[in-house]
Amino acid sequence: MSNIKVLDCTLRDGGYINEWNFGLEKSRHILTLLNKSNIDYIETGFLTEEATSDSKTLFNSFDDIRKFVPFDIAKEKLFGMITFGKFPIEKVPDVDRAIIKGIRLIFKKNQKDKAMVYCKKLKAKGYKLFINPTFIDQFSDEEIIDVIKDINDIHPYGMSIVDSMGVLKESDLLRLYYLIDHNLDKDIALCFHSHNNLQLSFSNAQCLMKVCKDRELIIDSTVFGMGRGAGNLCTELITQYINDNYNGNYDIIPILKIVDEQINPIFAKTPWGYSVPYYLAATNHCHPNYAKYLVDKQTVPVEFINNLLKSIPDNKKSIYDVNLIKQLYLDKFSNVVDDSRTVEYMKNLLTGKKILILAPGKSLKEEKQKVDNFIEHENPFIISLNFIPEQYKENLVFVTNMKRFTSLSNYMAPLVVSSNIEDIPPQALVLNYSSYLNDSKMFDNVALMLLNLFIKIGIKSVTIAGLDGFSPVATENYVSDDMINNAKVSEFDERNDIMSEEISKLSEKIDINFITSTLYKVKQPIV
Repeated sequence: MSNIKVLDCTLRDGGYINEWNFGLEKSRHILTLLNKSNIDYIETGFLTEEATSDSKTLFNSFDDIRKFVPFDIAKEKLFGMITFGKFPIEKVPDVDRAIIKGIRLIFKKNQKDKAMVYCKKLKAKGYKLFINPTFIDQFSDEEIIDVIKDINDIHPYGMSIVDSMGVLKESDLLRLYYLIDHNLDKDIALCFHSHNNLQLSFSNAQCLMKVCKDRELIIDSTVFGMGRGAGNLCTELITQYINDNYNGNYDIIPILKIVDEQINPIFAKTPWGYSVPYYLAATNHCHPNYAKYLVDKQTVPVEFINNLLKSIPDNKKSIYDVNLIKQLYLDKFSNVVDDSRTVEYMKNLLTGKKILILAPGKSLKEEKQKVDNFIEHENPFIISLNFIPEQYKENLVFVTNMKRFTSLSNYMAPLVVSSNIEDIPPQALVLNYSSYLNDSKMFDNVALMLLNLFIKIGIKSVTIAGLDGFSPVATENYVSDDMINNAKVSEFDERNDIMSEEISKLSEKIDINFITSTLYKVKQPIV
């Protein structure tokens, strides 16, 4: 019998994608199919004191897990995960009163001593215990040996190598393996939990299987690699590999049924997988959410993302701090410029004119007749936002997006840019970036910044075309396919809500009219 086992953690680690909202019946179906596939261990979800519901694999008590578990699944293969500090030991019953028989505890390096006390209490309650120090790459060899001494003393079922940021290369993994294997008691299982930022999860798992012969080796995976950022090791791939090379007995078809029936609809809405920013997060040893924040901005090129990740302090890299990354982003553009000349120029240029803003939404094509009619009858002053329209002659180009600016060419009209733009051409007029921001998550949206400028210079009315809002169908969002970005579908509704709220606030100070359709909850388009 092979010493290699598989632990599927789709309902727990995959839950970062959909906020653990798998649904009660779908969760039961996933558990049933994983059981049919002969997966050795299955993680049911997180135990936590956070607010939850019957549809989520976040559990406030062990009794909450019970309703999710089909009657025919052996309790011995079921695990729950606890993040140290997030679930009181007093709420953990003795194992003979629990629907699950295993618990995996994760903790950070600075929590080690208190976490080990918690682990001793879990072991005393009778659970099959896994001790999982996270961000293993941040431990020195001496610190790892110190952890192992405590683990040997507690003698849990297993210890995990947790590659939290997906940064381990084969040489790193082998060094850790031999250090741990030499010092960890031989009857304690070794588990490997990886993230796929560098696309090394599968090869690293194969590497461990080749060298780990004298103890039980447990490989973590998720169905279809479901997991935030670049995702995880795929359950269907690792089980087939074990079948082919280590006499495994996994039935792959039930796993593929989970992909087809349950995971594909989630992936279609919120995809995961390899991306350059997540690769950069790994190479800079940063929490992937830092990269996600910068990617979601859709305003800066890849070299900017890399430089900003490098600037994160070492003691903050593994702990995501949204306020920190926002401040670093703003600090990058904190070079204050005197824009009084530009403001005066814009005031003199626009006062008394009909103004038409052209944003790059697809409605510029689909509702071209409406735009044409407005231009013919009103003869407006046309300002384009972060792009050069092919079918219209703009009078001014307004740019706040560094990524878009680098792709602009052949602009003949005057150019006004915000001061966050690098390599500003000498003929451009510059506005002070920080003066036109708002307090929302979309604090530097180009349309909102321009409207703030209009309010500042006393413009009373503006007409907008092509500011369509965010559709879940990526190809429906922009007038040109070249502008399609990798924003997550799950975030489109939030973006639409934020923009609706901010435009509503601004409309109290300036009359805003749309002549093309928009998903924002604002005034109806003029017919």
